[in-house]
Amino acid sequence: MDAQRHVTVEEAAENFAAEVARWREVRGMSKKALAQLMGFHPSYVSHMESGRTKPSEDFARRADETLNAGKAIWHLWCEYEAAKVRATAAAAPATPRRTEQPYATGSAVAVEHDTARLDYDGTSYRLTMRRLLRNTGTEPITRYLIRISVDRYPG
Repeated sequence: MDAQRHVTVEEAAENFAAEVARWREVRGMSKKALAQLMGFHPSYVSHMESGRTKPSEDFARRADETLNAGKAIWHLWCEYEAAKVRATAAAAPATPRRTEQPYATGSAVAVEHDTARLDYDGTSYRLTMRRLLRNTGTEPITRYLIRISVDRYPG
C-alpha cells in the first residue's frame, strides 16, 4: 500500500503563497497590479505571499482566474483546506468529555437590570456587578455563570 504523506496546515499555506507569487512573477505583475485587478488592497496580497494572512476561498478563486493559472492556485487552496480539516480531526480529544448541564431543565433566567462598576485605587481594581434576575421557568436555578472581560487598564 502506498503511504501518502499529508502536508501540514503551515506547509499547505506556504505552498499556496509560493504558488501565487510564482504565477504573479510569471505574468510579470507587481503585487499592487494584481491586487487592483482582483479587487483587493495591495497590502493583502503582500501579506498573503509572506504568510501573514492565511488563504481564503475568495482570494484563491480570484487569483487563479486573474493570473490564468489553470486551477493550480485553486488546487493548492483545496489542499490547504484539507490540511485544516485533518488538523482539526487530529486535535479532537480522544475521550469524550462529560457534558455539564449548567441549569436545571425547565429553568430560564431573565436579566432585568445589569450594572457594573470598576474602581481603581492606584494599586488594585475592584469590580462590582449587580444584576436583577428573574426565574421565568418552573425549576429552581442552582447556578448562574458570568463572564468578565477587561479591555483596558487605567494608567
